[in-house]
Amino acid sequence: MRKNINENKSEDKNKKESKDKQLARKEIYGKTSKNVNAKKDKKDMKQNVKNKNMRIFFICIGIAVIIIIISILAAISAYSDNYVAYVGKEKISVAEFKFFLEQEKANMLSIAGNPDPETFWDTTITGGEKAIEIAKRKTLENLREFKIQLIRAKEQKITLDKSELEQVDSIINSVIAQYGSKSAANKAYEENYGINLDEFRQIYKDYLLRNKLLKKEIEVIEATEDEIEDYYNKFPEAFTDSSGRMNAQEAVWVKYIFIATTDKETQEKLSEDKLEEAKKKAEDLLTRAKNGEDFGKLAAEYSEDSTTAAHGGDFIFGRGYMWPELEELAFGLEPGGIDMVEVDNGYYIVKLEEKIAAGEPVSLRCAKEYWEFGINGVKIAKYLEKMEEWKMDPKYKIVKNEDVYNSIR
Repeated sequence: MRKNINENKSEDKNKKESKDKQLARKEIYGKTSKNVNAKKDKKDMKQNVKNKNMRIFFICIGIAVIIIIISILAAISAYSDNYVAYVGKEKISVAEFKFFLEQEKANMLSIAGNPDPETFWDTTITGGEKAIEIAKRKTLENLREFKIQLIRAKEQKITLDKSELEQVDSIINSVIAQYGSKSAANKAYEENYGINLDEFRQIYKDYLLRNKLLKKEIEVIEATEDEIEDYYNKFPEAFTDSSGRMNAQEAVWVKYIFIATTDKETQEKLSEDKLEEAKKKAEDLLTRAKNGEDFGKLAAEYSEDSTTAAHGGDFIFGRGYMWPELEELAFGLEPGGIDMVEVDNGYYIVKLEEKIAAGEPVSLRCAKEYWEFGINGVKIAKYLEKMEEWKMDPKYKIVKNEDVYNSIR
């Protein structure tokens, strides 16, 4: 009986121990489970933070891309606003157009007799077209021809040499010296021509490049005196401008004899006895010319201007090119009239050959006789004929940037 009791106690003890072990195991496993869940929660939290950071990262990347795209679009917009048209692949910049437009406007005002520019540009001239629109149309056409020549010069690998680049620098430096500083020169050019000095530098370089192409083309063109009248009728514009006449301005064709009153080397005034001698010489030549002696022969023999003397004293010039006193005398004479005027550096004995109206070519007689025209005029006419052929080529098609073109006045 006692034995049974002890056995029962032992069983109860074992059961209790077994129960305690179960509770302990449960407690242990319960804690382990909590730890696992806690680690899982922590891991999930880290993953959430990581995902959130990635989302922020991609949002930032997206914003950066949008900013870059906006910047590119803005740059494209700014670039597109910086040109007036394209000729083939050559851009006509706003600066170029404004510069050429100012030249055309000055030319048109001169031809029209210098009316008030405040009202002139809104005046309807021909075909219901306002003066400003005519000026812009002519400017665009002139620039198209200019760009075609630049394209062809580049295709032929024509470049400016060192001396020509130095010439450009010399011109720019003289402009700066004229205004006292680069900033002052920039301001003046922007006010007068709508461009700065750097833009003017490039335009001037392009002018020299175009001129090299022109010279190269002219040299290989064949022409004869028999062709003068034919090409004078076909391309009268080839017989307008010369070294002393630009943009077909009003001009005079004269013969003159020059007798100096200053030293050729020092530009100082001659001594009194030499001044008297120069005056007497000029007066004698005036008398001989008025008495009917061949003016061209007198000029060739006695004129101290070697350039014109070689051509019998012949020279064509527009207003603003020569001494004001000489200009007044020449434009005041009638054809065949002879007179003399004294200026700062000497005496000019002048015979008027012809007056040339603004916008008009010289006469056929002048085209045949004047040293800057003649066969050379025919060559220029043939070059213009080539230009007309080039303009027919689709690769030189002009495409306007209408918004920019229409905004310029």
